Amino acid sequence: MKSRIRQLLAGALLISLALAGCGVGDKVGGDQPPSAGDGKGEVTGKLTVAWWGGESRNKKTNAVIDMFEAAHPGVTTERQSADYGNYFDRLNVQASSGSLPCAVQMQGRQLNDYTKRKVLLPLDDMVAAGTIDTSRIPEPVLQAGRGTDGKLYFIPYGAAYDAIAVNLTIAKQAGLDGLPEDYAWPEFLDYVRKAKAALGDDKYVLGDLGGTVNAFNAWTLGRGLELFDEQGKLGITEEQLTEYWTMWKQLLDEGITVPPQVAAEEPVGPDQGYLATGKLMIHGIPGNALYNAQQTLTGHDGGELMTYRYPSGPAGIGNAVIPSGFGIAATCDNVPTAAAFLDFFTNDLEAGAEFASDNGAATNTDVLQAQLEDPDLPPLKKHELELYQEIVADDPPYIVYPPGYNATFQQSFERNWDEIAFGRASIQQAVDTFFAETNATLG
Repeated sequence: MKSRIRQLLAGALLISLALAGCGVGDKVGGDQPPSAGDGKGEVTGKLTVAWWGGESRNKKTNAVIDMFEAAHPGVTTERQSADYGNYFDRLNVQASSGSLPCAVQMQGRQLNDYTKRKVLLPLDDMVAAGTIDTSRIPEPVLQAGRGTDGKLYFIPYGAAYDAIAVNLTIAKQAGLDGLPEDYAWPEFLDYVRKAKAALGDDKYVLGDLGGTVNAFNAWTLGRGLELFDEQGKLGITEEQLTEYWTMWKQLLDEGITVPPQVAAEEPVGPDQGYLATGKLMIHGIPGNALYNAQQTLTGHDGGELMTYRYPSGPAGIGNAVIPSGFGIAATCDNVPTAAAFLDFFTNDLEAGAEFASDNGAATNTDVLQAQLEDPDLPPLKKHELELYQEIVADDPPYIVYPPGYNATFQQSFERNWDEIAFGRASIQQAVDTFFAETNATLG
């Protein structure tokens, strides 16, 4: 509940700032994004770096920054970190006051909340000049660092993806193997129904993904649908969302998915939830959460987990990659050092080994390959990285998230599915409300 309240407050703050037209965009402004040229210059002086993460990621990030300072003795860094929600709460305030850190961590789902206000520098000229090397980043991954204007605003250093996790031990009890490498939604629905028929009420079969936007993204991508149009409004139709939510409502009514009252009590985090504690056979989790979830499951003597890509559709692959990386603030007074830091964090082999794909698989193919060849890499971590490679090899589509995505689309999607699941609204009522709420503020 506290997390949901914090998200709502953060979204309200972001919307109010955007509607007020305040922020650095008014100072660096006009209709064009700011420019910093090719970013070349002396790498020295003070640099402020900000990122999100917990204790483990903070330790690794600080170690990489220490390595950057050692490589550039004239550089000193000021470091800011927070958990994901608090990070963006603070970033919104910094953006409105013109005090963004020079090197600022970004993700595609929030990017255009900031590009719209012109508080980030386009990096295309720096890439063209070789100041920042992106030659070892797969093109589908690099594209996710672009804004709605097509310009590159952050350099992805790590790429996450979503996966379907299966408890193979419970599947065996149901007389089933794991999922195939490539499968479609009808096969997936058949699989979970067979599991339910075999297991009865002894185990929950499937987590409730009806209100999970990443699962919906997979469904739309596999069908070749554009989630958003060129104006940043909804690109899907009400009929398509009705079809999707009808599918999940049927699974709920058949007792296949976890009941909403039970889902509401699930501990937060894929390494603490029902899948990781052996109470659930199948759920969607971040692709890089497999190893940690298995550690928890092993502690509960709950069996063996494996992850698979999301179901495909008539148009092909349903998985999108979700990169994270660093951008440069428009107000940065030390662009050459910031550009050198972005290049170092993304491309340095020793830095990559230290960070160890902590925020998604390393996007630099050389860095990733070095990790895969590490004999001490645990087999499940290797599987996480190899599954990412397989997804990228299939040239996955990428989603350009419009301004207001988190504060409007995601929260409205989750809330209106909850209305359906708890029986407080019909599917049609929830669809109508979602479209009205979302199109009023997106874009």
